[in-house]
Amino acid sequence: MLETEVREAYGDLRRALEEALEATLRHRRAKEALEAAIAQGILAGEVAGRNAEEREAKARSLYPELFQALLEAEEALTRAKFRLEVAKARAQEVEVLAGLVG
Repeated sequence: MLETEVREAYGDLRRALEEALEATLRHRRAKEALEAAIAQGILAGEVAGRNAEEREAKARSLYPELFQALLEAEEALTRAKFRLEVAKARAQEVEVLAGLVG
């Protein structure tokens, strides 16, 4: 039974690592897409303003879907990191239990 728990804990940890990787990549792609759109907007003169706050406000009005995608990717990454920490804690727990038994 303990062997099954160890296998399950490490399977969960592997899945959490894969999920964290995928969430990291989605976040990076969303961030890059937004940055590219803003850069194009600046070059085209669409994203302009006297200061950074004005330029960001203009970018938010022009690219709300990209800002939303980035927010969603950030939230997914936060959730994936949390699940990874839970999986790590569980794997450590079963290692300790296995050490006590063995």
